[in-house]
Amino acid sequence: MIEGEKLGIPGVVVTGPGFEKQARAVGMDQGVPSLQVAVYPGPFDLHSHVQLQENSKKVVVPQITQALTKAIPATDTAGRTKEIVFTGSIDEINRYFSDSRWSDGLAIVPPTVDRIQEFLKYTDYSPHEEIAVLPSANLRATPWNIAANGVMAGCRPEHMPVLIAAVKAMGDPAYRLSQTGGSTHSFVHFYIVNGPLARQLQIDHGQGLIAHSTNQVIGRALGLIERNIAGYRIKETQMGSFGKTQPWVLAEDEETLHKIGWNPYHVERGFSKDVSTVVAASSTLWGQNLIPATSDPKMIMQLMAYGVTHGESFASGMIDSRRYVLLTPGVAEVLAGGGYTKKSLIEDVTKNARRITYEWTFSKVYGSYGRVLGSFERELAKSMNEPGAVKGKLPPWYPRFPGWEEIVTTPTVTPGRLQIIVCGDPNRNKVQTLAGGMGGAIKEIRLPAKWDELMEKSGYRPLSEFLK
Repeated sequence: MIEGEKLGIPGVVVTGPGFEKQARAVGMDQGVPSLQVAVYPGPFDLHSHVQLQENSKKVVVPQITQALTKAIPATDTAGRTKEIVFTGSIDEINRYFSDSRWSDGLAIVPPTVDRIQEFLKYTDYSPHEEIAVLPSANLRATPWNIAANGVMAGCRPEHMPVLIAAVKAMGDPAYRLSQTGGSTHSFVHFYIVNGPLARQLQIDHGQGLIAHSTNQVIGRALGLIERNIAGYRIKETQMGSFGKTQPWVLAEDEETLHKIGWNPYHVERGFSKDVSTVVAASSTLWGQNLIPATSDPKMIMQLMAYGVTHGESFASGMIDSRRYVLLTPGVAEVLAGGGYTKKSLIEDVTKNARRITYEWTFSKVYGSYGRVLGSFERELAKSMNEPGAVKGKLPPWYPRFPGWEEIVTTPTVTPGRLQIIVCGDPNRNKVQTLAGGMGGAIKEIRLPAKWDELMEKSGYRPLSEFLK
């Protein structure tokens, strides 16, 4: 429809209640500032065919008719920024920012010009240089407005290179922010920092890592950037049915990885160990916590496959989404001691992570995409004929009863969509699967020429001490 509008063919988007602002924001993002919207009353997935026909005829069609025949007012799309937007006490500033919906409701640090300029010392980009254009508001992220959000969140100026790299990842189409940012599925956004900079800045990889103060403020800053630059605000364009959590940040335990002979995630993606990177990723849940209670690496692998299969979005209706599996160092050591590398572990997990095809079809028809896919019988026949659906590959956690060889199963995930991250409490036996992610992007963190000088003045050890 967007392409039709660009060609001069008028159209109307039909959406559900509460999505009007989001639909118009997407139109703005795609270059159609006056996108017309009609609203279907209520959750159509729960309506009968008779209700669908009645509501469409009496409610939706009149809106479409009006939208296609009324005059469209001119739209002012010019963006304007001011260095000073308000002057007042701490309490007054917090109230003003909250009322303006620039804040997440928690107390902020006022983003004064002086504080922003301190952040700008930690980047060689010019203050108003474009770093990325973030959907769906289609606003330019620049060092200036990135720094403003970093100040508000309580970040330190030296966090600026991490924030810039994370924003680049947010703007990468592979991250799919336009799909996850305002989704009703309440996607969790998270960021993984690898390399020597994570260690220099003390981005935590151990017990309680996402609650560590450094990890917290960087995560909060990225949440404010989603709000103020990407434009995702609750009850407007952020449509998470039960809300969404603040983005969070973690680092990988590269000391343990070095000890057991596994590569860090960024090295697996083609970067040098001495390069620092940020991964932007998403999930539909914070994760199901599994507790391996065995020293047998094969059984731990099977437990991981169980978690990957059952910790999924849309019940079992969305298979082969991107998954990040977090392993505590102790679990990783047992697996490595049994001969596993990250690659061979992923291969074995994906071989064992299978869903009974009938069960998967039941879930996606009645719990995910039923209105789109059609009847259960048609979808089951289609699923049974897919290349991955085969007999005789029942997952190891199912009993072998008479006739089990005839049960058809489908792979839950393919190797390219499964990532292993080692982090967390080294004294605990934990595995956590983050599933349902729609995309991911990785970017190198680029440091300013005077980084070492700036960090010495701030009391940090030299970056060279953290190289492998």
